[in-house]
Amino acid sequence: MEKVDGNYLRVNWVDGMKINKDRFIDTENALMQYSHNIGMSGLSPNSYGLLPASEGEDSVRLMFSLDGQSNVQVKLIKCRAITLGGCLISITPEISGFLERQGKSLSVNQSIDDDQTEYLIVLSVNPYKRIPIGDADPNEEPPRHPYAIPEYSLSIISKQQANLEEFGAYHLTIGKIVNLEGEQPYLAEDFIPPSVSIASHPDLVYTHAEIGTFFNALENYSMSVIHKVYQKKQNNDLARMVMSLCENTLQYVGGMITEYRLQDKYAPPVSTIAKLMSLARVIKNSIDIYAGTGKEELLNYLSDWCDVNQGAFENALTEMIELNYQHTDINSALNKVANFSKLMLALYKKLHELEYIGKKTDSNIFVKEEVIAKPEVKSRRSFLLD
Repeated sequence: MEKVDGNYLRVNWVDGMKINKDRFIDTENALMQYSHNIGMSGLSPNSYGLLPASEGEDSVRLMFSLDGQSNVQVKLIKCRAITLGGCLISITPEISGFLERQGKSLSVNQSIDDDQTEYLIVLSVNPYKRIPIGDADPNEEPPRHPYAIPEYSLSIISKQQANLEEFGAYHLTIGKIVNLEGEQPYLAEDFIPPSVSIASHPDLVYTHAEIGTFFNALENYSMSVIHKVYQKKQNNDLARMVMSLCENTLQYVGGMITEYRLQDKYAPPVSTIAKLMSLARVIKNSIDIYAGTGKEELLNYLSDWCDVNQGAFENALTEMIELNYQHTDINSALNKVANFSKLMLALYKKLHELEYIGKKTDSNIFVKEEVIAKPEVKSRRSFLLD
């Protein structure tokens, strides 16, 4: 049955009507569209994509190869996801293997243009077109494949041809190919596809743990500075401003850290990013309230201790506050988050180590020394101090 006003309508069943497979397909299409609409109602441009996989498994798996003529082949082995339009994607290695044996492998071959530095690997799904799969039952006549899956297809598209959003309700960007001058094209291992949850991708799980450690350290360092100012009865202007900054930081982190630990590990990545953007706003507002009454002195003091100039320090806060999160480019946001978290951790750690708040780095006041065990070298980005 053709769509009516863009919709598949339910079949009007009556006694005595002729029945054939098309009637059942029409019914299935109507129910499928209904389920897509239900699924789409719980999604947003920031909450679709890869679904969480079983422990130790990946939600998406690609194979990449390159021949001597700079032609790339990408083969999809596994994918478990939901598109922005609510279409479920469920490709297992078994399904992928069956399609390959039938000469319908989920793969794409394409030559790479030297003028383009980045290509996106896009998976498309047509839920209303069926691809028969499965081994026929030898006891059934006539022989038929017993099951059907949606039609899937892979495409390699230059990033210049794509906008900042997803390609459509039936599409999902699942990989990126990098083509740098003087190098062979390669599959970007650090690319994170759009994801429904932090639990959908190993790099996001790692990021959640790192950011959690960052929040814990910030809470501890802020409390230490406040305690130090009270204990030593420091009444100079810088000490009061730094204490106010740490009090606001402590209040914000303490208010959201429980939600971060219990809920955000199951939430979309944007939830974690938003908390860091809010933290940057809290820090900047805590500094800006002293405009005309010590802001410049406070900024110089803080930037002096974290080894950046005042302009770079303010830019780091502003960049984080104004971060434009794109669900199709999670990596870009995480790189900015990593730079911000390292800078803030260095600052608060230094304030925590100072014996006296209010002295410049060229004074004779020394900081206490701590032996810090060097962390194990990781190939991933770090959100903490090196």
